[in-house]
Amino acid sequence: MSSILNFITSLGPILSLIGTYLLILSHTKSHEIEHTIKKGKVAEGTVTELRENPDHSDLMSKLKAKAPVVDFHTTNGWYRHYSTTYKDPSPYEIGQKVKIYHYLYKSRHEMALEDDEPGTLPKTLLKWGILICAVGYPILLSKLGGLF
Repeated sequence: MSSILNFITSLGPILSLIGTYLLILSHTKSHEIEHTIKKGKVAEGTVTELRENPDHSDLMSKLKAKAPVVDFHTTNGWYRHYSTTYKDPSPYEIGQKVKIYHYLYKSRHEMALEDDEPGTLPKTLLKWGILICAVGYPILLSKLGGLF
């Protein structure tokens, strides 16, 4: 039993680091679309497909919400944006021309339509970050308290 307790206490610093990283990532992801629209360049794209929501819960299967897939061209080549904002009815039609914002810098490729939303990822990362920090920081602080 004491070996399990020692193992858990040895994870305190790592859990604190992971939890903090998740909190930072949550904040970044929640403002990513806003940042792309504000700082990105504008291109004209074409809606090539309307994807159905992959979530097979009863609520979503009844709604039949759809999200657009947009192809667009920049000076660096052709790109495809898969929107994660599912709406019923979809305001888009296949072949429709749309304004798309893109921020392409080295390996960072951010793209957004004007009505894109962050989705549930930032909230999920925030919940996990808080939970992991709540476990990791008390362990870390107790270890640091033993140093003084």
